[in-house]
Amino acid sequence: MKARYHGFRILDHDKQSEGWQPENPEDFEFSIDFYAGTGRGGDAFTAEVCSPRRFLKKHATSLCSPQCVLIMPSFDLAALDSFLRKLCENTEAETWDALALKLNGIGRWEFAYRA
Repeated sequence: MKARYHGFRILDHDKQSEGWQPENPEDFEFSIDFYAGTGRGGDAFTAEVCSPRRFLKKHATSLCSPQCVLIMPSFDLAALDSFLRKLCENTEAETWDALALKLNGIGRWEFAYRA
C-alpha cells in the first residue's frame, strides 16, 4: 500500500494568516502538521520547517541529531507541498502502521506510541 497525501497546515498561530511570508525568506522556521492516510482521512505528522540559516543559528554550537526537521533553502509553500506529496506517493509498506512508521522519520506520527 502507498500513503495518500492530504495536505498540510502551519501550526504557529502568528503564521496562519493567508499569504503569510517570513520577513526574510532565507531565515525562518515554523511548525506544520501534514496529513497522510490510505483513504479519505489522514493521520497527522508534525515537523519543523526551517531555513539552513535558522537551523545553524539554533544548532551551530552543539552536537545534534535532528528528527522531523525539513530544511528548505528559501521560503516556498508550493515547494513544501510538492515535496510532501511526492514523499507520501513514494512511501510504501504492507500495513498502515508500517507505512506510518516510515513517515514518522519525516514528521512525528500522532499515533506512534501505539506501534
